[in-house]
Amino acid sequence: MERKTLNMILWPVALLLLNSIWIGISDNSAPYEINDYDHPIEDRTVTLAGVFGQEKPMPAVFEVEFQSLASDNGSVEWKIFDENDLLVAQWSGDLSEESPGWEGELLPGTYRFQTTAEQDIITEQTLFIEPFGPYVIEGHIALSTLLIFVAFAETFVRKKGGEYIEKKNAQALPVKEKVPFSRSNSGMPEHDALPAEDDPWRTPKGL
Repeated sequence: MERKTLNMILWPVALLLLNSIWIGISDNSAPYEINDYDHPIEDRTVTLAGVFGQEKPMPAVFEVEFQSLASDNGSVEWKIFDENDLLVAQWSGDLSEESPGWEGELLPGTYRFQTTAEQDIITEQTLFIEPFGPYVIEGHIALSTLLIFVAFAETFVRKKGGEYIEKKNAQALPVKEKVPFSRSNSGMPEHDALPAEDDPWRTPKGL
């Protein structure tokens, strides 16, 4: 298979693979444990940092489960406040009800999670943040542009490198050396063979 044909196949495959990897990275969630079953319920504060210093809102999921150590009933409630003490989300109900949790977006900043429950009720709460979620499109554009640039740069370097090597090899070919004062027999009468009758040292006639 020719190199040009091979490149036409490999570069689109590389582009697809690179974007697939980015999709997997952007969908990853970073967990923040708020409360667990092994510890008493407490108010927790979580600080979310933006990616590359940006202030874009990040996809967030707050998962909540309650359990009672005594009965199947009891009042439970949770609230989420931002750094300005403004209410972001809340839910209240009975232990027998299924806590719906919460799903939305949170800006980088500090958040306080407040949970209220009757005695002998414990909870497990986890906040999941997708820090690269807001940059899915930008990531696809940046990675695709970078790969296209690398493809053109590879082609350019390979072409110029081939031309340079060919030029170098052409200069390195052995050149037949010319001797400036080589002896030549052509046009030199002293080397011309004379017939016997024209020889100046011939025997005189009549002797």
